Amino acid sequence: MTVKNFDIAIIGGGVIGLALARALQDSAGSVAVIDAAQDIPPASFAAAGMLSPSFEIAERGAAMAEQLYRFGAYSLSLWADYARGLEDETGLSVDYRADGTLGVAQSNEELDAWKEQADRVSSMGGNVSIISGDECRALEPALSPNIVGAMLAPSDAQVDPRRLTDALSKTLWGDQVTARITEITKCGDAYRLVTSDGTEYGAGRVVIAGGAISGLVSREMVFPVKGEATALHFAEGTVKRVIRSDGAYLCPKAGGRMVIGASETRGRDDFEIDAAAITALKKNAAALVPALTDSRELERWSGLRPGTPDGAPILGRDESGCFLALGHYRNGILHTPAATEAMAALILGIEPAAELKAALAAFGPARLAAR
Repeated sequence: MTVKNFDIAIIGGGVIGLALARALQDSAGSVAVIDAAQDIPPASFAAAGMLSPSFEIAERGAAMAEQLYRFGAYSLSLWADYARGLEDETGLSVDYRADGTLGVAQSNEELDAWKEQADRVSSMGGNVSIISGDECRALEPALSPNIVGAMLAPSDAQVDPRRLTDALSKTLWGDQVTARITEITKCGDAYRLVTSDGTEYGAGRVVIAGGAISGLVSREMVFPVKGEATALHFAEGTVKRVIRSDGAYLCPKAGGRMVIGASETRGRDDFEIDAAAITALKKNAAALVPALTDSRELERWSGLRPGTPDGAPILGRDESGCFLALGHYRNGILHTPAATEAMAALILGIEPAAELKAALAAFGPARLAAR
């Protein structure tokens, strides 16, 4: 027996699912978000919130790398207004900071790699430059004297994903259901959704925005990439920008909270925290900012990034007619404004912005379904 019917059911209560519900609720009838909560913790909760398209183009084919960069850069351009609008609407801070990102090097070999990255980003129109170790420390005095240089992306930003999730959730007036959807069946022009306890819901349209282990798409399309991270207490303002290196990233947050991440293990779908991984992250972070050595740990956690075979998200409609908005890997927070805009246009049947047409073509599910 169907408990309730919705015009649109969005499966997944991470930032993409919540943001899409917010975008649709004024014009698409009844919109519900159905989230598995602690049964499958959202990747958004574990994310650091870096908005750094210039650092996310490695290990891709040339065409996909450029499309992914341009999509990320377009989304970054939306973020300042997006954050401001959300804060005005809810009265909640999302801790948006547009202070840039430093990709630092502790050797000439590492600096050469950053130079190659900078050349690639610049060739696509990105705003990055290579600076010396002394210039790094002029920007961030707490950096180690062993830093020999860096790639500076001055337009990069960051946001607090947990605050963002709270703010997005507060904007919704439709149903927010806590349940794990285990079955989706098409019934004529609508869908029947069955939860793990046998409860049934109906929906005219379905959006799957679940994470790496929702079970609603093949693991050949979306698979888990486990990561661990930690947060240390650190005097606010001591480090202003996001600092990135091969061994760790540092993200200063409000209230004297320094997020340090992240390990990366492909294929694991558990949430156990590896103490050795956390120890390594702390050691690598202290090598970048020595003052972190004796900082008190506030918490540690793990999460599952939703990876895809080519590293790009899945945005579009599958053969059953379900809309897919998932597989953002490390970039779900960065992609939120652009992915929301693109998917809302697709669902409502309106013309997407020119910047999003190529992305929707490149990121469609058909490219992976063929696998």
